[in-house]
Amino acid sequence: MVSCMMRQSDEKHILGTASTEILLWSSRRDLIAVSNSSGEVFLRRLSWSKVWKLPKTGDGVKVTAIVWRPDSVVLAVGYSSGDMTLVDVESGDIVHTFNPCGEPITALSWENSIASLNEEAENLLLPELLPQPSKVNSSKLDSGSMLEGDKDLKNEELLSLLWIGLKNGLVYGYAFGLFPCCLLKLSKLSGMNETIGAVRSICPNGDHSQLCILADLRAGRSEVLLMTVDTPLITYCLKELYGLGVLYRQITGLMDCLISAQKALQEAWEDALVDLESKMVRYDNNDGQSSLSVDLMELLMFGHAGIKLEKFLVTDLTDKGLKRIGQAVELSYSNMQKLLVKHIVCANYQLSHYLTQLCGLAKQEDRFSCLGLQVNLCLSACRAAGSFTAKTAELQQVIDGSIKYLKTFFRWLYVTILRLSDEPIPPELATSTQQDVRFIANFLAKDFETDGQVRLDRIGQYLRNESLTSITSSKTRPWDMLAEACQTITNFPDSDLFQPRAERSLVQEFTHLEQQVKASFEAIPSAVGQTASLPFMTNLTLDCQSDGLDKIKITSRSINQPKDRCNLIGLTNSATPSSGFYLFEFASEKERKNLTRAAFFSFRRCDHLPPGEYKLSDMQFYNNEVMSVLLLTEENTTSIFLQLSLALLREQLAPIMSRRGPFNSSFQTELFASSFRVFNDFQATALGLSSSRKVAAIFSAAKRKVRIFDMEVEEEEDVEDEDQDIEDVSDLSQEISKDGGNQKDVSDVDMAVSP
Repeated sequence: MVSCMMRQSDEKHILGTASTEILLWSSRRDLIAVSNSSGEVFLRRLSWSKVWKLPKTGDGVKVTAIVWRPDSVVLAVGYSSGDMTLVDVESGDIVHTFNPCGEPITALSWENSIASLNEEAENLLLPELLPQPSKVNSSKLDSGSMLEGDKDLKNEELLSLLWIGLKNGLVYGYAFGLFPCCLLKLSKLSGMNETIGAVRSICPNGDHSQLCILADLRAGRSEVLLMTVDTPLITYCLKELYGLGVLYRQITGLMDCLISAQKALQEAWEDALVDLESKMVRYDNNDGQSSLSVDLMELLMFGHAGIKLEKFLVTDLTDKGLKRIGQAVELSYSNMQKLLVKHIVCANYQLSHYLTQLCGLAKQEDRFSCLGLQVNLCLSACRAAGSFTAKTAELQQVIDGSIKYLKTFFRWLYVTILRLSDEPIPPELATSTQQDVRFIANFLAKDFETDGQVRLDRIGQYLRNESLTSITSSKTRPWDMLAEACQTITNFPDSDLFQPRAERSLVQEFTHLEQQVKASFEAIPSAVGQTASLPFMTNLTLDCQSDGLDKIKITSRSINQPKDRCNLIGLTNSATPSSGFYLFEFASEKERKNLTRAAFFSFRRCDHLPPGEYKLSDMQFYNNEVMSVLLLTEENTTSIFLQLSLALLREQLAPIMSRRGPFNSSFQTELFASSFRVFNDFQATALGLSSSRKVAAIFSAAKRKVRIFDMEVEEEEDVEDEDQDIEDVSDLSQEISKDGGNQKDVSDVDMAVSP
């Protein structure tokens, strides 16, 4: 007997117009993730109180799959748009987003490898990970506020793999949920003429050497394919994939830091423009015959201001206004320097460090060449990082020079306004040198104005994704000065040198760096996927229309016990409510490798249940010993929560002899109920289970009401409510079969039955 007494602990009403679609308990916390028809995701506690809400990503975009990271620190959400979002469970913040290939996501699975790799990965000679620079909060840059790094994507002792199934029959594997390390093309693996459609379920075994996959056929028939895909290279190279995953996580984190810092740099430059333009745009340029920079240049050269320029300087700009502008612009330039030194330079140095380590791994060709890691691509990424470093130093030098120009320009303009206003001039500002005049002239000619607008283009050109309009002299570029000072550099081959392009902007160099880093890892998924094989495949015809395949109920579980290693997949024979379900067992231990057993179970042959027609509404594996199902009577008036012993179910499974071809099961196997609960006042249609927390959430038909139950309650602790009666099996049969008018009110009946 499998005792599974239940006790209701709470009942909640769900507000709003959107209906609940997906619910998934955490295996380690008292938390449940719930999505609705509007595309929103809620995280709720056991008491059903809301922890946080993830808003919808767009109109018409629905949540199609949800999965917890094995340690329940991160929640992965898949959308019909093909986007994947990783959410920090503690804060509800999005820590990472990506889109595998633009196809809708239809299945997710995230499992650990059963082997610990933290110590073994040290054999890869990976460096100690450096603390990542903080991400910049550009809106609060002036106060020095910074965002913390991706603390939730920290190192894991186990290699976890996030498997993503798509509508076009592709399956992607992501190490740590970030690093794309495997791509399976099911249509190509199957060798069939038909194209495989949406992947409905993915169930990996303990060491990820085998995946059990359920997918649709695209031929317009009501058929699904069950297959096992062997991925031996993942098992063989677990340590290598762990090391690459660690480096990829650090590299992508640093790239995100660089992106946020460049955005803040762009905003700081725009702030300087706004401060200048707020005053300078008021200048009337004599009906287009001249401009502010030209008139200021004439004032500098000849010492005479026109009537309109004098009025603008004295009346509109004023000495106090000029002081405020000067301080604001100087602050913006100072922020740009801080961003370069504290964030961009620091992050890029660390990035170069990790890319160098990646090159070291790529040179271990006996271990990494089979994974598609190529030395030449990694070296190209290193050179791109070096070129970005050189361009950063060049921009830093340009900013330093521009600050000198700005200070000299504002001091001269301030003295000019005082002189035009007949105000006394401070002694320390009364004198100027010929070098000051050159600075001012150079600033007005090259940096101050472009096409009649204040642009500060000497710096702004580096922040646009286009070639530089004013190229710095090679005599002042840091990399060229270093190459000229160290003549031995010219003796190195070009392939070993950084190759910064003088005409490229900072944004162009970073775009090139992104492309090279992406290319370094790009070949890995296909290389791993090409070694996969498909030892078993069977097609199963279901009793539903082809467009109703997405409404069948599917549940899977991986059992990884010393003497029992297998994957189980259960699916209904039609769109719910259905008359029964299939159960497939895929053995993965060496003694039973590739042994597949299956059977069809009908509720017409269920021991201890009263005679009648029952329809299955939902089904899930509760743990390694129990499968839970929700049943509805033919009149849809009574719901039954049924617990089935997996040991008894598996005893009745029959081997599938053919490795290819259709699966036929004309024999309907008898079911033995271990325990059940009857709801006469509650039409239940969906459930969410957590064996680790010993709780269950059961939804009503309209999914507007949810009941929370404590599971595995000891019989003596199960105190009965005043309106609850316990009936024996024979009495229960009689009560359900009676008409509603003559029927005694048997509400929420618990039964534990011994087969």
